[in-house]
Amino acid sequence: MMKRYLPIMFLIICLSVSCHSKGNHLILGDGGEKTHDAKLQNISKDNGIQANREKELLLQMKIPNQNPLSISVDKIPIINSYLEPFKDKKSELNRMRINYLFTNNQKEYILLNYSCGTKLCNQLLLEHKDGEWQSLQISESSFLQFSKQNGEIAAFLFGRNEGSEVLRNQVVIVNLKKFEEIPPPENLKILSSFEYPISMIEWNDDTLIAKVANIDDTSFTNVKEWNKKTFKQLEWKVY
Repeated sequence: MMKRYLPIMFLIICLSVSCHSKGNHLILGDGGEKTHDAKLQNISKDNGIQANREKELLLQMKIPNQNPLSISVDKIPIINSYLEPFKDKKSELNRMRINYLFTNNQKEYILLNYSCGTKLCNQLLLEHKDGEWQSLQISESSFLQFSKQNGEIAAFLFGRNEGSEVLRNQVVIVNLKKFEEIPPPENLKILSSFEYPISMIEWNDDTLIAKVANIDDTSFTNVKEWNKKTFKQLEWKVY
């Protein structure tokens, strides 16, 4: 009796094993597709991060006794806006000059020259602390001669070349705590006018001493012929 049903039972067992195998294959197939999709998503994400890094515009500079500092242009709105019209932003970025000035109260102060023409550049003072940036436009000049600190106050002497024979100067004073420029009093506006040669600035307590060319006529010819030994001293008391 049993012998008669053996072929049928064998057929049922074979069909059952075949279905179970297909089911397992389908489950493994779904898992493989999910794994493959995840890998594609990760690759796409990595490529996106890499593309963003390549698009990010960075200024690089060295600071004494510290690791090099990378400055994202996105952190400096005035530079970000300036670069907007340029097709080749990186080339224009490479034309900029950036110089570390000093550190005060754990804040780094940096001077950035941008929008440079034949003779003049815009001078942008940057303040940095813990990844936060502030910027202050302080001059349009050929170069910075030097800066002098006095606690929370800093004085800058900028120069403008007129050919190779005439140099005129400008004094800028910045309150570092408020991060704002301090305008000169009416009787000292010549210090910020780029009319006169100024050979020296120095702090004496809260007063800035400026050594200014002792001339009345500031025409190109007169400044060119001026005897550099004749100076007058101006005093700017900063409150």
